[in-house]
Amino acid sequence: MEERSPTKVISDCILARPTAEVGRGSSWHIGASSEITGDGISFQMGRVQEITSPQYDSIEHNFFEAQAERAPYTLAIYDQRHQCCGILKKSGVSQSANEICLKLQTLLNSTEFPQRAGVRIVVDPLVDPENFIEQLRNSAEVVKFSFTAGFENPFDVETLIQRPAEKFNQTVGGVQTKVEVEGPDLKKDILEELSRAVASTGDKAAASIRKEPRQKSKRIYLKGTPLQEPLDIPSDKSPFQAMLAATREAYDRIRNSLQ
Repeated sequence: MEERSPTKVISDCILARPTAEVGRGSSWHIGASSEITGDGISFQMGRVQEITSPQYDSIEHNFFEAQAERAPYTLAIYDQRHQCCGILKKSGVSQSANEICLKLQTLLNSTEFPQRAGVRIVVDPLVDPENFIEQLRNSAEVVKFSFTAGFENPFDVETLIQRPAEKFNQTVGGVQTKVEVEGPDLKKDILEELSRAVASTGDKAAASIRKEPRQKSKRIYLKGTPLQEPLDIPSDKSPFQAMLAATREAYDRIRNSLQ
């Protein structure tokens, strides 16, 4: 087993430009991968599918159906600093964040690098935690909080409890570990920091809050639409550099927007 950093393993997977079957006879590919300035890797991601295309024979003067291929693809970047990807939302390729994450996960794990390093790569969509955090802040009391921890993520996790929970889950061979705490009035600042860390690793969280003291508690969940960032590409900048900057800004907002 090779001693290699997670960032290096993921980078090598993308640069290998893998092809993998992802189900239903669909073949997906990573193409044109290349390292770019600013600790990033740019790449294409898409699929090849056979279609029946109407054609016209100008000699015989008749129409007929012919087999053809189409290859819809989208653009993506890998931010090596934050170990996250930004994928351009494109019709016919990447509308569902959950589906595109599963396909990317299959592609990366189809290479030799994860197995050689003794790891498995997990790709999860990031959700915006702001609505969940706002409800925590505006509550009179938080009386219960829980979160799930999956595979150990060595980058940028909350170290008080999230990292030990991830390590425990991986050590015992679990799929995920759930941690729950109860109390009359849990500390919101710590829970907010933990919520951001959980959101940044694609895990789940929930809380029971009271809008007024002694009122019946209400259950809220860290969920919602996957994080989306508007993309503005200046004329003097490559689309990949703009995507890298937007992805990094969105991730930093999840982790550091404590107000």
